[in-house]
Amino acid sequence: MPACSRPDRRNRRPRPQRRGPADGSEVGPRRRGRPALPPEQQRQRLLEAARTELRRSDFGSVRVTDVVQAAGMSSRSFYEHFESKEDLLLALIHETGREIVAQLEKIFASVEQPRDRIDHGLAAYLRAFAGTPLDLEKLGEGASGRVQKLLRHYVQEITVRVVRELESLFAEGVIQHAPDPLAVEVLLLGLLGVASRFVAEGRADELVTLQPRLSALLLTVWS
Repeated sequence: MPACSRPDRRNRRPRPQRRGPADGSEVGPRRRGRPALPPEQQRQRLLEAARTELRRSDFGSVRVTDVVQAAGMSSRSFYEHFESKEDLLLALIHETGREIVAQLEKIFASVEQPRDRIDHGLAAYLRAFAGTPLDLEKLGEGASGRVQKLLRHYVQEITVRVVRELESLFAEGVIQHAPDPLAVEVLLLGLLGVASRFVAEGRADELVTLQPRLSALLLTVWS
């Protein structure tokens, strides 16, 4: 019986190894999928997704799964940035509050005409609520102490800046009465209530249309 012949390996060419383009080192297996986003971009994507969901439903009805699906991310990624849905709410309030304070300071420092400063300041206040539509009345007493404390903090921060601007207008003779800080805070809280009602009725985008009437009211109160 003839012996089985073995394949001749001497003339086979060695399989080339993939090497890096610069230093000639071998490269590992190719990675699949898109590269991971930096942590801050992940966080911002989740916050924007939460704002999108809040335009469709109130915060109590929005689930973590709704947010991560809208963001195109995983629940694991969510909990890497927020411990709970309440932490997400606190982050939204922080961002909105900081944005309002920064815009008011910029407007009051750069806009020349007093009436324009009032108009632009109120418009910025209303735009912030339209951008992050929270039904504060529905949150109500159900909101935790941390949420209520943070809301009060930003109302007071905004009150301080509005009072400072009104005092400047009083000194310039634009308004006839010195502003009462308590009255200003009550007015701002009233605007929160109005904004909350518009959000609850699905009319958040209409908030900015209130600016001319609110400007006239503000000047009337202190004229």
